[in-house]
Amino acid sequence: MTRPVRGLTRMCFAAALSAAACAPEPYTRLNAPPQGEGDSRPVWADYYTYHNDQAMLADMSIADLHFVPHSTQLSGVGQARLERYAELLAGRGGTLYYDTAIEDETLLASRIDTARQFLAQAIPGQQRVELVVGPPGGRGMDAREQLSGQAVAKQAEPRQNAYRLRKYSTEGDQ
Repeated sequence: MTRPVRGLTRMCFAAALSAAACAPEPYTRLNAPPQGEGDSRPVWADYYTYHNDQAMLADMSIADLHFVPHSTQLSGVGQARLERYAELLAGRGGTLYYDTAIEDETLLASRIDTARQFLAQAIPGQQRVELVVGPPGGRGMDAREQLSGQAVAKQAEPRQNAYRLRKYSTEGDQ
């Protein structure tokens, strides 16, 4: 009788251990986005900074989306864009264009004044940055350029060559 009790005890003990081992993990929320800034910046971000700056310098514009709707307050995107323009234009100044569909002259004048005040605070010693109403300054891209850009984007590029400028010698042995 001792053997069956001992065997039964062992089985109960094994069942208790396996039940404890199969316990679910503590509840974790899977649909919540991470909060705060990420740990590190991707390596490829530096490659795109130059390209974004060149595009912004070609465009030289702000738009209605850079303001909180129906107000003169800059949105977060507008603050970021004007801060970047302040960095890019600090040494030489320039003209920014406000591309808008607003017909209310008072709202338009107030928004331009808000953007000018922001730029005046952001640029030390303030190089002259004008802000005028008008279309973006860049010429844009015609259909032929856009199609050739799409064709280039579809081509495979080895990772070791991607996003790197190649240095060619001046002796012609490219």
